[in-house]
Amino acid sequence: MAKRRCSETSISDESHASVDIAPRQKRHRGHRLFCNNNKWTPPPHKSDMSPLLDFILTHEEAFKSRNRLASLYSDFRSQLGVNPDGYNANVAAWNKALGDAARAGVIPAQGNSHHLLNIQAGDELLRALQHPQYGRPTCLPAVFHDAVSKKEMMPLHDYLTAPTSIYKTSWVPTPWGVLQWGLRQIGVLGQPGFGDKLAVGNFVVLKNIEVAAGEILNQMGSHASAVDRILTRSEFLKRYDKVLNPGAALSSNDLNIILLYLAREKGEISYNAQTIKFKTSSEPRPLPITQEDTAIAQLRDTIAKVNAQIGPLTDKVTSADRAAREAVTAKQMVRAKAALRSKKLAESALAQRTDVALQLEGVYSSLQQAADQVEIVEAMRQSAVALKGLNQKVGGAEGVSGVVDALREEIATVDEISGIINEAGESVDETEIDDELEALEKAEKEKKEAEEAAKTATRLAELEQLEKQRKEKEREREALEKKRREAQDATTTKEPQASKEETEVSQRFGRLSFVEEPVQETEDRVMEAA
Repeated sequence: MAKRRCSETSISDESHASVDIAPRQKRHRGHRLFCNNNKWTPPPHKSDMSPLLDFILTHEEAFKSRNRLASLYSDFRSQLGVNPDGYNANVAAWNKALGDAARAGVIPAQGNSHHLLNIQAGDELLRALQHPQYGRPTCLPAVFHDAVSKKEMMPLHDYLTAPTSIYKTSWVPTPWGVLQWGLRQIGVLGQPGFGDKLAVGNFVVLKNIEVAAGEILNQMGSHASAVDRILTRSEFLKRYDKVLNPGAALSSNDLNIILLYLAREKGEISYNAQTIKFKTSSEPRPLPITQEDTAIAQLRDTIAKVNAQIGPLTDKVTSADRAAREAVTAKQMVRAKAALRSKKLAESALAQRTDVALQLEGVYSSLQQAADQVEIVEAMRQSAVALKGLNQKVGGAEGVSGVVDALREEIATVDEISGIINEAGESVDETEIDDELEALEKAEKEKKEAEEAAKTATRLAELEQLEKQRKEKEREREALEKKRREAQDATTTKEPQASKEETEVSQRFGRLSFVEEPVQETEDRVMEAA
């Protein structure tokens, strides 16, 4: 009987395994065996994943779907021409995942350090992204190529050696660019693309750099003094090492990247190998580093180191005092004396460090005051220069006085010319003017009197009409009153006659008897009464 084998291919891209089921066929002869190559695979345990892969699967929405995860780990580079939307979606998901992972400090790097602003591409990155079920991603060359072309990432060497801002775009093509375009047109060079193998190199993540720089400038805005804006490299890294991620500090490589960005792209600092200087709000550009700036930065660094020694000395004094008390309680005098000697030495060192710290703080305060005074004096000097320029434009006090005198002379000349012109005109007879004015006043008076007379006549006519209407209403009211009295008199006359008739009817009913009378007699009486 022929042996049957069921080969099961492992999910990993590096190993393949086959399962021999012939012994089972010998034990279960006559039974039909089914080989299923699509067996269910349990989800990978976190112990099988690197911190990078664990972070991406936990925090990135695009990697939480199993179907989408299979697509992201597949070689989707062929979809660029067939399904560009799907290709762009996968590339965008990988770019976001790598940028967020770098910010979280889980991207592997040389040694034990982790960089937050750049990603080291290579086999180590591929091993960290290897999935227990889907293996290594084969699309990372396309991901990095797309990020560089969209300026979401940039090779570290190009970033550090760029002569101008990386955001500056030139509309004039370079000779090498023109040559490459010509060679592509004639078919000598292919179109720009990506290879099958991920090249080893470092790529800076521009989004992370922008976020870190913005946070640093925001925090530095609270320092108004010029002295507070001068730092050493160590103090800068100590103050701003957690601006991007509270749980991961910036590395020394990240420090070089962020300093170059603040100086070249933002124009906010000037720095050298030891000192970093932020520009103030009144300065158009950062000033070069001077010896005074270096001295201030070193003094601040020294103060920080001395203050760092005070805490341990204080703890040492406290512990020695406690040890001495415990030794006295235990009747161990030798141990108590040794603890007291240690306490005295620690107190002496603590007093010395405290005095040094106070002296250095005083010197730093004086430097800060002097620097502020320099800034104030510089502002006053610039104001004096501006005022001097304005005064020169107006010619000073003498110039203004001359302008005012000239203006007065010109005004007097205008008045004199006007008087001469008026004298040169024809003379006017004032008597004729008075007569004409009197005639105008008389005509105006007569006009007003006529208007008043017309108004009076109109008012009298209205009053006469109202009086006539009142009399007519009075006559109507009298007529109505007369009719009412006549109606009342008629009613009074009818009432006695009605009373008389009622009396007669009552008497007739009174004479009626309950004894039946002949019908004929009754009718006769009724007729007589009628």
